Amino acid sequence: MNGRSNNSRRRGMDQRGMTAIEVLIGIAVLTILALLAIPASSILIERHHLKSASSNLVDGIYLAKREAEMRASTVRVCPSDNGKSCRVDGDWSQGWLVFSDGNADGMVQDIEVIEAYDAPGGHLRIVASGAAQTAAAFNSAGLVRDNGSASGEFVLCPGDSRSGSRVIFIQSDGWVTMDSSNDRACETG
Repeated sequence: MNGRSNNSRRRGMDQRGMTAIEVLIGIAVLTILALLAIPASSILIERHHLKSASSNLVDGIYLAKREAEMRASTVRVCPSDNGKSCRVDGDWSQGWLVFSDGNADGMVQDIEVIEAYDAPGGHLRIVASGAAQTAAAFNSAGLVRDNGSASGEFVLCPGDSRSGSRVIFIQSDGWVTMDSSNDRACETG
């Protein structure tokens, strides 16, 4: 019988659970790993918002350019927070709108709306300058000169400065290029 009681005692010791200290150490390790992962994932999310917003803005610009050529009239891209009218403060961070301005009044009528774009995700700020500062207008020849400039620029500034910024240039002929290096506009804009 001595053999059996030793076996059952060993089995009882082999099946014991974790102590409270072991559980707390495990929780602490998981917490530290989560704290290390969260900033990295927020940077990835911010970069995704930046890439998505710049892609949508370029799509809107090219749509306006194509529509202006096709319609042989002025088509505008303007900042908008409701998809029905242009903002007058030049805040592109709330979304934008592409509309045909055949009557050249610069105002959006319901029938003129071509496409509305929602505000970009995240905490992006969009700083526009040159011919795109308050709106970018296109005719069949390209970007319409405005604010004393024949070209325009958009700087997309993420809320997290570690994500970097993205710059969209519009040349006078309507060509669009992108760069990711102008953090000065984000600091001052």
